[in-house]
Amino acid sequence: MANLYFSVWKSSGGVALGPVEQEGTITIGAASAQGAVIAGESNHQRTVRLFCDSNAFVAWGTDPTAAIDGSSGMPMGAENPEYIQAVSGDKIAVIAR
Repeated sequence: MANLYFSVWKSSGGVALGPVEQEGTITIGAASAQGAVIAGESNHQRTVRLFCDSNAFVAWGTDPTAAIDGSSGMPMGAENPEYIQAVSGDKIAVIAR
């Protein structure tokens, strides 16, 4: 079973020095699946590391839907971490590609 793993920090400086504020896993499948809400005070920027163990499309926002045609989100290659800026209250969605 393929998964997307995410880790959340309060700031980009925290990635190197600070503690992880939140971690989660989302199963990658044929339909778009959302993870837990990114925790923190309302509408504060968060640095999020994404890591997929298979190829996927990933989207984020208040109610994201990842799409296999790339119309929503970005492609991610297996075993290649990506960093994004999200806002507390956002969710992450993923779908297999």
